[in-house]
Amino acid sequence: MLGPTFDLGRFFYEHTPSTSVDSKDFRLLVALHENARQSYRSLGQRVSLSAPAVRDRLKRLEDRGILQGYWLYVDPGVFDREDLMVFYKGDWKREDALKALKVDDVAFVTLKLDGGLSVQTWPRDGSKPAKELASVLGVRPSGQTRTEPQPKHKLAAADWRIMDALVDDPTIPFETLTEKTGLSPKTVRKHLQSMITDETIYVMPRLGSLADSGEVVYHLSVSGKVKLSELREVLGEAFLVGDTQEPPMKYLLCRANDLSDVTNRTRGARELPGVESVELSLNRELLVAKDFFHSLIREKIKEWENALKDSFAPRETEKLTNSRTVRVLGYS
Repeated sequence: MLGPTFDLGRFFYEHTPSTSVDSKDFRLLVALHENARQSYRSLGQRVSLSAPAVRDRLKRLEDRGILQGYWLYVDPGVFDREDLMVFYKGDWKREDALKALKVDDVAFVTLKLDGGLSVQTWPRDGSKPAKELASVLGVRPSGQTRTEPQPKHKLAAADWRIMDALVDDPTIPFETLTEKTGLSPKTVRKHLQSMITDETIYVMPRLGSLADSGEVVYHLSVSGKVKLSELREVLGEAFLVGDTQEPPMKYLLCRANDLSDVTNRTRGARELPGVESVELSLNRELLVAKDFFHSLIREKIKEWENALKDSFAPRETEKLTNSRTVRVLGYS
């Protein structure tokens, strides 16, 4: 998050290209946040563009480093784990982010353009990753947010297999996904859509610097008890990326006409009743702990396999018992 003395205008002009991000680009990014596995045609219907036009716009966003790829986010509640985000101010390097990524229970790390770090952890014991991160980074966090796991319906073995395949390639072609999971197209389509609709998983874009000398696309963190509708009245185009319970905080993807518009809109948000703070956040890179994701998912697959074995064991015993009973009674 950016400090109060951070020179936003100077930073944008020194670090960003001149090509602007217009309203259709922003709406495409919003649609990708909702489901990055949508086809070009589906995305085009959302923003009134043809499929080739969508493809070309996404290619330009990729070339400019704004769209850096895609990643799979899983609701940690399906693993019975809480969601703990810790923040570190300072001038951190990519090497530091990689060290943090190797700490147990770390799901992903975001390196900010101003040098800050945001580390997302999914612990069973909330104190464990915080202590290990302090040891690795050498400092205590400047802040943190926590969300308790929410009850989720039990997932099927097919769900876990699909999830495991998406970790390494979230936008893997559908035909390849069916081959990799060994499931039928009908089963894959049903379970994948169900997990996305129920918000068990999110296939989202990995975004880099989102600022240009013209229109500006940026992330905003708003803490306090305020409705999204009230924020949109002053922020204009704003999409809810996520939220936390403790403390109450909303993470938004926003768009403004220019740098002065960003300043005016964020100032207006700070003045809303219930708002405690508003922080502008610009990402340099998002690093995902894919091995950690795989370990959690494969642990669930193993549980399913063991449960399946156990379910068959009593039936075999019962079959043998009945067979012996029949022979004792002289019926075989």
